[in-house]
Amino acid sequence: MAIAKSLLGLPMWKLQLTAYSYFIWAIASALGQNSLSCDSTFPDASGYRCNGSGSHDQCRTYALIRANSFYSSLFNLSFYLGINQSELADANGFPADMEFLPKDHPLLIPIHCKCNDGLFEAVVTKTTIKGESFYGIAESLEGLTTCKAIREKNPGVSPWELGEKLQLLIPLRCACPSSLGRAQQLKLLLSYPISQGDTIFNLALKFNTSAEAVISVNSNRSEATFKPESLVPLSTLLIPLNGMPNIGSLAKPDLGYPATSIPVVNLHRKKSKKWKIGLYIALSGIAFGAIIAVTAAFLVIQRRRRKKQNSCKMVDMELQQVSLSIRSSSKKKVSFETSQNLLELQILNTTPRKVVVEIYSIKELRKATEDFNSGNLIEDSIFYGRLNGKNLAIKKTQRETVSKVEFELFQDPIHHHPNIIRLLGTCVTEGPDSFLVFEYAKNGSLKDWLHGGLAMKSQFIASCYCFLTWNQRLKICLDVATGLQYMHHIMNPRYVHRNIKSRNIFLDEEFNAKIGNFGMASCVDDDSEDQKPYSSHIPSWSKGYLAPECYLHKNLITPSIDIFAYGVVLLEILSGQTPITGANEREEGSVWLSEKIKIILQSDNADELREWMDSALGENYSFEAAVTLANLARACVEDNPSLRPNAGEIVDKLLRLVDELPEEGEQFSICESSCKPLVKAVANNMGIPI
Repeated sequence: MAIAKSLLGLPMWKLQLTAYSYFIWAIASALGQNSLSCDSTFPDASGYRCNGSGSHDQCRTYALIRANSFYSSLFNLSFYLGINQSELADANGFPADMEFLPKDHPLLIPIHCKCNDGLFEAVVTKTTIKGESFYGIAESLEGLTTCKAIREKNPGVSPWELGEKLQLLIPLRCACPSSLGRAQQLKLLLSYPISQGDTIFNLALKFNTSAEAVISVNSNRSEATFKPESLVPLSTLLIPLNGMPNIGSLAKPDLGYPATSIPVVNLHRKKSKKWKIGLYIALSGIAFGAIIAVTAAFLVIQRRRRKKQNSCKMVDMELQQVSLSIRSSSKKKVSFETSQNLLELQILNTTPRKVVVEIYSIKELRKATEDFNSGNLIEDSIFYGRLNGKNLAIKKTQRETVSKVEFELFQDPIHHHPNIIRLLGTCVTEGPDSFLVFEYAKNGSLKDWLHGGLAMKSQFIASCYCFLTWNQRLKICLDVATGLQYMHHIMNPRYVHRNIKSRNIFLDEEFNAKIGNFGMASCVDDDSEDQKPYSSHIPSWSKGYLAPECYLHKNLITPSIDIFAYGVVLLEILSGQTPITGANEREEGSVWLSEKIKIILQSDNADELREWMDSALGENYSFEAAVTLANLARACVEDNPSLRPNAGEIVDKLLRLVDELPEEGEQFSICESSCKPLVKAVANNMGIPI
């Protein structure tokens, strides 16, 4: 009952998600336990298939294991698995005498994998502890082997209550690249034990490979059991790599931590019974999950009944609220009556909360922009304005466009996010022009900085070569991803922007990035075409941001279309190139950035990527970080939307890159004496004090 009361205050979607999460956890745990059992019916429980037809069916490779109570030091690994301690230290970059490893820290185990009786295996020799079992050994190795595989390798040995210091042969799961893989420069297949929360997308990002490659390799090796959408903990995944594994992105050891004083033998004795405890926990989890699911379903039904009963009352309240009035920024009260236009009724807040979006008069906007003076024109139909000490960006648009703005997203301050441009107000006139008033971004759009444009030409001295540094570019990537994470994962219901492009990403005075056109997804069709400064025949850049599935399903609206467009923005930031280049009048011979990066990354020539990078950066960037960012962008522009990472996974990857950034030195500086933030240049031209 206490659980039911605590769940009663949760939103309906959270109740459903909680119940679903418990259900999935219980099923995944049960599958994981079953795959390790001695009686497992999984087709590949004994190992990955191989042909056994030649020398290519053996290779040097690696398996990954996380430090646990069994293997808490290099000495433990070496002693209990018979692996050379110096080789372990070299593979992981540790001192050979390292006494302690932080719990769950990933470790690389160098292994020799070869084909034997139709199955790949890397055999190590395990020294047993009294009371251990085959199942416990498989569990301690996190699924790198199974009870069934150990039993097959050690016939005649009882799998339970093992004696002390027995020498068992343990076949670790492994595989070698196929002939096709070797032709594609595939060097090795890392044996990776799956843990709770792992997905194909985040593992591909962490190991700088593609989700498509991971799926292809594992589908070929274990077609019967591999399900990319639901990875099972305590099972193994093959990670295709083109070089030595880099586990720095998974965890970093605390080498300064004091050595543990807990006797290793005692930890092993406790672990020998852990499989029984784990079984009890799994069964308890399934029962608990079922209780939660039933409770959640009951509460959902109750809430729907209450909602239905209150619906009539809500209609009456909304009708009463129509008579409310709001104040304009000029302190004049604007009344709403039946005869006035429906557009203003949309702007009116129909709840008792304070209205955030203001109503500006045309007189105020004329004053702010000096009667829309051409000197205040930023780009297209957007003007700089200053009113009551506040800098504004005022966009001239059609009345119909204003009517499509989702004003309900701005009726509460909680919808404000630091990486999203705020809509401050509107002005609807009797004439053909109406206006949207936005928060002002002092350094213009990302498009201006990457590709030039009216804003750059009019606000900066032409002789100054201005560009974004590598540090600034990485932080901009993170800012935009954080804004998308808010829209896709935090807002309820989630919000799909539908118009992510460099033109709609703006930079404030500190070069923090903000996503523009938030709340205007329905206005996408009204968005004017990008300027074409290089040729009047260049196709619209907007096509370069469009995900392939949008051509087949025009009204398809999912977060994955934002991720595709974001990937194109990443490619613009890396290369300094436009989304589409090189087309003629008939749009023939065009090069799409989303396709170009696939060709570059398929090549094993690093110079090709270096030449593709924005020449403005020179050598002032980390090439390793550039490769990581290029692979991330490549994952975002996958043709199959299910293979693209989500915004949360992108943020996680970029946070690691930004954390590794060095402090910017003089080599990154731009000509600050000439390049001033846009607002300062405009203000100086207008004689406005800042």
